[in-house]
Amino acid sequence: MKIMYLTDQLYLHGGIEKMTSQKINHWIADFGYEVILCTSQHGDNPFVYQLNPSCKHVDLGVDYNRAKSYFHPRNFAKSILHFSALKNLIGKEKPDVIISVNYTPEQFFLPFIQKKIPKIKEFHSSGVNINFAGGFGGKMKQRLFMLLGKYDAQVVLNEDEKKYYPFKHLYVIPNFVDEVSAIVKNPTRDKTIIAAGRIAAVKQFDHIIKAWALIAKDFPDWNLKIFGGGDQLLSESLQSYIKQEKIPNTQLCGETSYLNTELQKASIYAMTSATECFPMVLLEAQTAGLPIISYDCPNGPRNIISHGVDGLLTAHNEIAIFAQTLAQLMKDENLQLQMQVAGPEKANRFSANKVMQQWNTLLMKMIANV
Repeated sequence: MKIMYLTDQLYLHGGIEKMTSQKINHWIADFGYEVILCTSQHGDNPFVYQLNPSCKHVDLGVDYNRAKSYFHPRNFAKSILHFSALKNLIGKEKPDVIISVNYTPEQFFLPFIQKKIPKIKEFHSSGVNINFAGGFGGKMKQRLFMLLGKYDAQVVLNEDEKKYYPFKHLYVIPNFVDEVSAIVKNPTRDKTIIAAGRIAAVKQFDHIIKAWALIAKDFPDWNLKIFGGGDQLLSESLQSYIKQEKIPNTQLCGETSYLNTELQKASIYAMTSATECFPMVLLEAQTAGLPIISYDCPNGPRNIISHGVDGLLTAHNEIAIFAQTLAQLMKDENLQLQMQVAGPEKANRFSANKVMQQWNTLLMKMIANV
């Protein structure tokens, strides 16, 4: 089988980038499939996550202006070039199935290229964010959104997401973790609360900082560490807030290629996002035996965390409640130890073997229907 993946790039840290890389590696190593990675603007950048050298990579060099909307006239003109280059590549490579994983313009015109080739659309962000404002612009966005129903299959990450997508061929396949250990080999942990992700408004790192500020004085031997890169202005704003409010033991640590090592050392993982579809980092925290505290935001955390077993869910966007619950968890060493054991066991639900078999079943079904 020949699979083609379409995305914008694989050089930035992120959940989409990590999952796409891991899927490609499993298709090649475990299933013996041929994989072509087609990016629109990866350029000569190195891959952020290691790819099997057998993966063929083609970059179309469309070079959209990321600072502007894809509907901006200049980007719209580039989408025409994108269409032509992608059509030529598909005609040349003749893949058995094509999977679109990102949100670049190709997701809208892909169903109309080589219609006989099955095409799958992955949704990685929560559909709760789908909003069609009034007026001409809103109507156009709604029409474009409905074009996604032209795919032979659409994949969402959890059952709660299905209600946002009025399509006939909707499937639920979660993210996965590669390695799951049922035993916590080193239960000795630093007194560190860790949070991670791209620095973006949707992650609401200001909430965890504000929650920590409410209780930090009661835990002088604890630290808060936030890992991730992204919006530089937002990073500077968060850093300024920490200094202005004199919040102790708080660090913005930037990006790291060794997040798993940091998870293994920490005592608690914290998440205060506005929305999360199926956050990889929670699976990674579970795998590392790390107790989790998270907002019960739409819709990922509740599909990963079992409240009171391997983590705690708190009221969405309630900073004071989050702070109070965090303090209780920090004080309860027995509960932390119980969650250290429960986390890896729960993460087994999302092992690579189980999830990739679900993907293979879907691909076989798509090809059989051609």
